[in-house]
Amino acid sequence: MPDDRIDEIEKKKRELEAELKRIQDELDESMDRVRTDVSSKLDPVEIIKRHPLPIVGFSILAGFFVGHRRSGGSGERSLFSDDGLAHILWHELKKLATRKAVTLASEYVEDIMGLESDESSPLTNGKPEN
Repeated sequence: MPDDRIDEIEKKKRELEAELKRIQDELDESMDRVRTDVSSKLDPVEIIKRHPLPIVGFSILAGFFVGHRRSGGSGERSLFSDDGLAHILWHELKKLATRKAVTLASEYVEDIMGLESDESSPLTNGKPEN
């Protein structure tokens, strides 16, 4: 009888080891899938392939702002000098474009990351819902 008990314990031990091995394999497989999914979603090449027009538009806009800022500090008088209507209009257009770019960029990032819309957020207009 003690041999039967030892055999039963050995059988249970092998079953548990097999179950642990199966669980470990499933866990490794799940981790590989998650790693592949995350790296493909955050890969710049893949992002550009999925959304080429917004990326190109943002790049052009950023280049334009950086280029304008650099050229404005050289001391040359240009169409956008500090005096005149052109400067005021340009300043307002930059503010509007910046607001729109920030809005579009944040929506784009939320879409990429799969975040839910603000409707499900516990905050509404900066105040907790009642």
